[in-house]
Amino acid sequence: MNRGGRAREQIRSARVVDLMCARFEQECRRRRLRLTAQRLAVYRALAADPGHPTAETVYAGLRRGMRGLSLATVYRILESLEREAFVRRVSTTAGVGRFDARLSSHQHLVCRKCGRMADTELEALEQLSLPRRGPAGFVFERLDISIIGICAACRRQGVRRS
Repeated sequence: MNRGGRAREQIRSARVVDLMCARFEQECRRRRLRLTAQRLAVYRALAADPGHPTAETVYAGLRRGMRGLSLATVYRILESLEREAFVRRVSTTAGVGRFDARLSSHQHLVCRKCGRMADTELEALEQLSLPRRGPAGFVFERLDISIIGICAACRRQGVRRS
């Protein structure tokens, strides 16, 4: 685990992706949700890409191998996966919907220049806890923290230009 505050690597091993997909399939069966080839392919694309892809990125990666898949279908699948809590939508600086299949507790580093996003686990933030209810009876479900800054690649580019 990466608790010191460094960003996690931007690759997931095939073994980890297979495990995530096996759990996804098992949970779909348990909940009696239809498990179509398209739904599984979209989930697998999210599980394999820790860079938090957009619907367009997922579609671009799948369209050649899946005839009949449309961008609208990818959007519908992502919405249903989010509604069923299989994935989560991640906040960005550009307001573009990006998705994360990693549901365990973690935070996101977001570069305000290039939009790159990476997972991180900051111990101080892991310790935060929410009360059960908020103002006017609002029920908290989860804490979603995005840390905005400038990534190393953009910082290096800025240094070279000076």
